Amino acid sequence: MGFSVKVTNQYGNYNTFHLNNRGISLVSVSGLNPPKANISTAEIATKDGSIFTNAQVQNRNIVLTFDISSVKPENVRLNLYYYFKIKEPVALEITTGTRKAHIDGYVESITADPFAKGQRVQISVVCPEPYLLGDLQTYTGTGSVNVVPVSDTTHGALFTITLAAASSGLMVSNSATSESFYLTGNYAQNDVIEIDTRLGQKSVKKNGANILGEADLTLSKWIQLTPYDNNTITTSPNTAGIQVEFNTHYEGL
Repeated sequence: MGFSVKVTNQYGNYNTFHLNNRGISLVSVSGLNPPKANISTAEIATKDGSIFTNAQVQNRNIVLTFDISSVKPENVRLNLYYYFKIKEPVALEITTGTRKAHIDGYVESITADPFAKGQRVQISVVCPEPYLLGDLQTYTGTGSVNVVPVSDTTHGALFTITLAAASSGLMVSNSATSESFYLTGNYAQNDVIEIDTRLGQKSVKKNGANILGEADLTLSKWIQLTPYDNNTITTSPNTAGIQVEFNTHYEGL
């Protein structure tokens, strides 16, 4: 499997660029290593050094470098502008020898010298969500299901519960993290409850309608999945169908 980058602009138009192509060659892609983290500490008077207070992963900055060797370099360069529009969203699907992942970002800058004999174009894409996402994974069961994410980091998921019978209240738990999410409403047979704990997508729905007000947010935790661990997801009532969906999360390629 060769290295390539598929680029999709905000209109759904896409093109795939490969290493060492004729006409336009993808020379390098930087920013695919695990992103940098900001580590916050605080000094205290009673000990040497400091204590850890917080950590946050920074935005990912992907820079793509292209060499243009076409007999009509201007046409090729302008074609790049079509897919990479400054400040606009862009989706990247990156394929390496062992992994395939996608990430969304915004075009920060495009650097080129239109008058150079051998033209080189550098395009910087800033990705606010720093993790690269692999294929969608789906696990299903009744009352419980074992989930083993092959991810590099802890992350959320979409939990879909289908009621086999009427129920007063609902609970979903993860044995690996000792986290539970509680709903206090009354639910009918065949109601479909969706609890989304993914970053930036947190929500609770019943048959597509928002029911966040029925969640006990005092007791509840937005359930996360731990990587390479046996995450046993259980429901109460234990007759309900459970489906767990998530994308594999990669820190780097």
